[in-house]
Amino acid sequence: MAPQTPLTENWHDGGFIVSQSAGHRFIDQAVLTGAARVLAGTVLGRKTTGASAVAAALGTNTGNGTFGAITPVSVPTQIGVYALAFTDATHFTATAPNAQTATGTTGVAFSALGIGFTITAGGTAFVAGDTFAITTTDAPDKPTAAAVAGGGNTGNGTSSAVTTTGHAPKLGVYTVEFDDATHYVVTDPTGAEVGHGVTGAAFSGGGLNFTITAGGTAFVPGDSFGITVSAGNGKWITSVSTAVDGSQTPAGILYGTRDATLGDVPCGVVDRDCEVNASELIWDPSYSAGQITAGLATLVNLGIVPR
Repeated sequence: MAPQTPLTENWHDGGFIVSQSAGHRFIDQAVLTGAARVLAGTVLGRKTTGASAVAAALGTNTGNGTFGAITPVSVPTQIGVYALAFTDATHFTATAPNAQTATGTTGVAFSALGIGFTITAGGTAFVAGDTFAITTTDAPDKPTAAAVAGGGNTGNGTSSAVTTTGHAPKLGVYTVEFDDATHYVVTDPTGAEVGHGVTGAAFSGGGLNFTITAGGTAFVPGDSFGITVSAGNGKWITSVSTAVDGSQTPAGILYGTRDATLGDVPCGVVDRDCEVNASELIWDPSYSAGQITAGLATLVNLGIVPR
């Protein structure tokens, strides 16, 4: 008997689906963005929250100072406990409260997951299993954080003060109101005060970073600006766990491979009423094993049942 040619099943549109509801209830037409080619079966999120901010004077100001560029916090600090565990004398893994991870090295500034610090080696080297706990505490302007070495550590190195990036920005209009020629107060869209600032100095609080530069005519009490944080555009994109525009939450699965490298393209998104083969779903590399487990639970809540 002649040898048989192996049959290889290629990756194809909808191949991850085990069963679906009658008709087209399980799929919606959508727009895919992200400037990349995305394979069928990729877990997607939707851009639903703020990612940009614009300032404008509220009424007619006396002062003619100007706003610099406004930078919303892109990787917000998570509230809870970050766990650091050494894998050898100089390398460690940091795990955020949401199970996302990043790696670091002693003597090198660490900046990821919404926090920043430097671990300095001591006279006795760290060993695998040595730990630090970094606890973040909520505050109106931006979270605070402090590091504590594990009680059973072999190494006696220390951590620097821990910095935080801040909260994710809120949708809506922030208000900046001057108390005098150089000092102002910032409130968020809910009316909560998130910080005080001074012209010529960088402001950081409430999820926003900016600098107001004084002009030839000084500000007076009551001069004010509104900072509008825009809503997301509702487009679909590969879900990345570190995103802050809403797409970090799994919301559907791309039905067929699409190439958005040169611009947004129409696509089909499976977002309810079906069973899928979990082993054929594609998750962005930013997702840890724990986050994938949580992401699958999120899909179940949408009616997408992994098998």
